[in-house]
Amino acid sequence: MRWAWFCLPFLLVSMARAVHSEVIGNVRVQVLSANLVRLEERGPSGFEDRKTFHVVNRDWLGIPVKRSSTSDGVVLNAGTLRVVVPSNLGLKGCRITDKAGKALYEFKPELANSAWLPSPSAVPAAWAVADTPRVVPSKAGLAPFAGVGQLESTSGWDTANDAPDVYVFLPGGNYSQLRQDFLALTGPVEMPPLFMLGYIDSRYFSYHEQDALARIDEYRRRRIPLDVFVVDTDWRLGGSHGYVADPQFFPDMPRFLREAHKRNVKIMFNDHPEPASKLALDPAELKRRADGLGGLLRQGVDVWWYDRNWFVGLVPPAPNLAKEVWGMKLYRDITQATRPEQRPVIMANVDGIDNGERNRPPNIAAHRYPVQWTGDTTARWAFLRAGVASAVDEGVEGLNAWVNEDLGGHIGNPDPDLYIRFLQYGSVAPVMRVHCTKGQTREPWAFGPNAERIVPEYIRMRYRLMPLLYASAREAYETGLPMVRRLDLFYPEHPESKRSDEFLLGDSLLVAPIVSSVEDSPVPAPLFHTPDDSPGLKAEYFANQKLEGSPAVTRVDSTVNFDWHFLSPVEGIPTDHWSARWTGKLGPIPGNKPYHVTITGDDGVRVWLDGKLVVDKWVDQDSVVTPLPFALEPGKTYDLKVEYFDSQYGAVCKLRYFAGEKPLVSTREVWIPPGTWSSVWTGEAFSGPATVSVSAPLAQMPMFVRAGAVIPLAPEMEYTAERPWDAITLDVYPGGDGKATVYEDDGIG
Repeated sequence: MRWAWFCLPFLLVSMARAVHSEVIGNVRVQVLSANLVRLEERGPSGFEDRKTFHVVNRDWLGIPVKRSSTSDGVVLNAGTLRVVVPSNLGLKGCRITDKAGKALYEFKPELANSAWLPSPSAVPAAWAVADTPRVVPSKAGLAPFAGVGQLESTSGWDTANDAPDVYVFLPGGNYSQLRQDFLALTGPVEMPPLFMLGYIDSRYFSYHEQDALARIDEYRRRRIPLDVFVVDTDWRLGGSHGYVADPQFFPDMPRFLREAHKRNVKIMFNDHPEPASKLALDPAELKRRADGLGGLLRQGVDVWWYDRNWFVGLVPPAPNLAKEVWGMKLYRDITQATRPEQRPVIMANVDGIDNGERNRPPNIAAHRYPVQWTGDTTARWAFLRAGVASAVDEGVEGLNAWVNEDLGGHIGNPDPDLYIRFLQYGSVAPVMRVHCTKGQTREPWAFGPNAERIVPEYIRMRYRLMPLLYASAREAYETGLPMVRRLDLFYPEHPESKRSDEFLLGDSLLVAPIVSSVEDSPVPAPLFHTPDDSPGLKAEYFANQKLEGSPAVTRVDSTVNFDWHFLSPVEGIPTDHWSARWTGKLGPIPGNKPYHVTITGDDGVRVWLDGKLVVDKWVDQDSVVTPLPFALEPGKTYDLKVEYFDSQYGAVCKLRYFAGEKPLVSTREVWIPPGTWSSVWTGEAFSGPATVSVSAPLAQMPMFVRAGAVIPLAPEMEYTAERPWDAITLDVYPGGDGKATVYEDDGIG
């Protein structure tokens, strides 16, 4: 079947005529349905009926409208709605009420093309987005560029008919209705090929052809499943720009791609695009992108990773259109144009999440372009927590079903426990992809015997769960229901259901990843004392990297627990190339157990206790955690000095601790939804709704199954296309009526 957006059940509303329009001066009103009204001002070329960048479906049945005039202007009665348009004022003053006159919406001139959907428990009477900037794709395709195929993103796009164009959703408090109408208007969440659900190995590394193949062979030798292998930006001549392979790394690129495919592994290439022109639709710019990306796809590259760069990036075709979502469309369209018989798939930055931080809502078209990752994160528990929350919350509020992490963290060396917990979450996440920066690695056998034993079992579990994952991907395409499902999608009446550190996979498997560790606690502030015995530590900040000269700023800091990101630590200090020193006392150490203290540094750190240098990591490093070489004794107070320097980019300095011996079992709270749910590890049954405390040894991630559930399991595989699911195992759980859906296709077409 040829891949098409509008084969969805909720989009099969093709009409024999255009939606009825009412024109009042320079305003056009279209009541697209009982739950959706369009309010549009006349553009320079008139009202707009073509598909645009944001609005891809104009086929709405509409509902009948009765028009009348009052002293307020023109009143349009449509079913239970009334639209009031003041005469000759444009959209100013336009409002929508119910039949009784209760206000539902009034036009506001602040138009936005980015928005979070409301939570299922707090859906307003009206919610609006705007088609702005209004950009109309060309129908010409890539005709000037022979051999590339049809592509919308080319010269001929119309950016000249921009005008206020607002879509007002009136869901009546029904989140499912809002989601359905939004996706019908803006397009569905596309369904990537099956192989994107497999395990993905990635790192920033200068691979030679044989190095890359040897790494793939090592996975196969160890019988650890692998579907996709990522070659980061150093595959190219110059390392960061252009599309010419560097012959010192890949002397024969087609040969490398053939050899990888013989091993049943797909290849993803990273691209940091630099613009060839300041004009997004300049034919030279589009030809460079189409030729470069398309040429390597034709050689055998399977997936492009659109890695928008902080310093250079694609130029969007109109203001207020983010380069993230513009690049998504461009890369997706080139992929489809090059391989029209296959589902297009790319990887790109989440629009609105920067280096793991969820900063702003996504563009209303961004959900159409899976797969999206959260940027360069750090190997710390805080980023694991944020990663889980990003996937859970974006699925509900951004309809982004494929949010994924650099599992293990992009920067820094995770300790084995953190690495294992990252990968446990990844085994049930939308995408399971490890990644790290240069000088580090993330393969399961590199983090000690526990990781080497535990992590492959979770990867294999993911492949057994492939029917559940693939059916969830299909459902995300058909309905927008995310793959990891926040519990308020089903239990909005319970406030606890909004928590973002647990989720449902399918409708019967409750997952509560371990996302924190006892040693992930800052040394308590009351233990720090300045040299004159005041609370805190004496802090000296230097406007240079070497602690030279007099400090530019001297103050008291209550603790050493800082993540400055890319910012200055204090006014008067630059954002990069600075240093700091903290002096005072630490203690008395409370309780009756020894204190185990670590220091996290990005970049250099040194620690003295009682005048003795105990940590000396005075080097550029990426958020490395270093333990002090001995435990601190209960009741004792130590003279403390900490020195730190920041080179550039991120800046972190944290003193953390745990008391006593490092526990072998983690505990966390889990909200159990209504019904009976059983632990997959112990069989213990829990009745909900209730919040319970559960324990999880390192080899176990808390998971619970609903009574009556039926979980379909695929055969064991080392890659997703190894064999058909001609033998499905059903895990059937007693205690209720259950069902399971298995969806199958050829995986790519």
